[in-house]
Amino acid sequence: QWLYTTSGEALLSLFGQLVETEARQNGGQAIRAAILLAAADPNGLSLLNIIRHYPTRKLRLDLRQIQAVAQSVNTSLETTGELISAVAQESRATAAAAPALDYSALPTLGENGQFAVEQRSLLLNDSQRNRTYPVDLYLPADIGAIQGPLPVMILSHGLGTIRNHPEAVNLARGLASNGFFVAMPEHIGSNQTYLEGLAQGLYQEFFDPMEFIDRPLDIHFLLDTLEQLNATEFQGHLQLDNVGIMGHSFGGYTALAAAGGTIDMNYLEQQCDLDADIGSNAINIALLLTCGTLELAAVPSAIQQLTDGSLTDDRIGFVFALAPVSGLFGETGLSTIQIPVVLMGGETDIATPVALEQVVAFEALTTPERYLYLAENISHSTALTRLVLDITNSSNNIVELFEENEAVFSSLLASLVIAHGKFYLRDDESYRPYLTSAYVEAVSVEPIKLHLIRTSAEGF
Repeated sequence: QWLYTTSGEALLSLFGQLVETEARQNGGQAIRAAILLAAADPNGLSLLNIIRHYPTRKLRLDLRQIQAVAQSVNTSLETTGELISAVAQESRATAAAAPALDYSALPTLGENGQFAVEQRSLLLNDSQRNRTYPVDLYLPADIGAIQGPLPVMILSHGLGTIRNHPEAVNLARGLASNGFFVAMPEHIGSNQTYLEGLAQGLYQEFFDPMEFIDRPLDIHFLLDTLEQLNATEFQGHLQLDNVGIMGHSFGGYTALAAAGGTIDMNYLEQQCDLDADIGSNAINIALLLTCGTLELAAVPSAIQQLTDGSLTDDRIGFVFALAPVSGLFGETGLSTIQIPVVLMGGETDIATPVALEQVVAFEALTTPERYLYLAENISHSTALTRLVLDITNSSNNIVELFEENEAVFSSLLASLVIAHGKFYLRDDESYRPYLTSAYVEAVSVEPIKLHLIRTSAEGF
């Protein structure tokens, strides 16, 4: 089903430049036919079986294009390695110059919450958009026991997943036990249910392109609803004029868009030019998602919303974007964000490559408070990390070492989100040590060491 979507056909067209038909035409449709026939064959889906079922008598390999792709992959790997090395060197140097403090003795925040946690659910109905979607809430069971306003964090899930993914729930509970009110909306046009509908033939695309607009508007309507419920349901405790938002992947886009990021359509059209020679973008899988924005070109009102800043919610005061899809903003679109932004990327991320997505975004940001965390040997998700490590390091025990220390990394991530939230939403200076290179260098472990560069002063 996916091979017939716009993104699937774009990928086929890309591979079709490498594997041509006998008549030297783009082999994209022939590849699709071969894949489908091989999948239905009793011998199963394999490279050899795909070749057997290739529909023309011969297939031609464009060695010039194949060499270009190979060079792009090699260049990307080299660039990423150099970036990780440079960031690690700077992070360690900054850590060495930090004030004397036993950073490893700082409490692991996600595991040392003070409050019992309560879970509630809402079903929001935005009649103007004809959109109904659920939201899970995690909050301290006794919000009256917390002094001052209750800081609010929104967690936005990625493409093809769900709001109550176990890893997201663990993070939400860690935040709530530390005195946060956490809201987790379900983005219904790009969640797991939508992908299941694609597999059943209910949809023609693997996500609804209107999600580029609906996702940040989901956040806006959620905050409007919380403002209405604050007095009656939460005794006026919610701090809704300075809200934090964290998102993963497509959720990272959501967070940046809600924070003021605008899409640079001219830049995006250049990135998505299928007629251009294969270059560095050939290894950026994120383009399969971001180029879907161009599907909205026939809807002028949608393009206007994406480009004029109308998706911004001024109540957002802090962003934590994990492996975000960010390339579609361009330098111009990210320069409009003027609140604290934290970006995190993984060295082996094949979905949103760190060199093409997070590093470029970090350099484009002009906000005076910006952070870039880079993690060694981490890919786009836990499952992808295991897969990449297994493929690239089959001769050693790095996968076992990753599994041993995976919980340590998750706890570190929770501590960072909590600390940044406390610092930027509550102005709590006691959490400043967590926001430093010295902290992550002291507590992160092999093979998933974490490094940090930032533009704000690291002093106390």
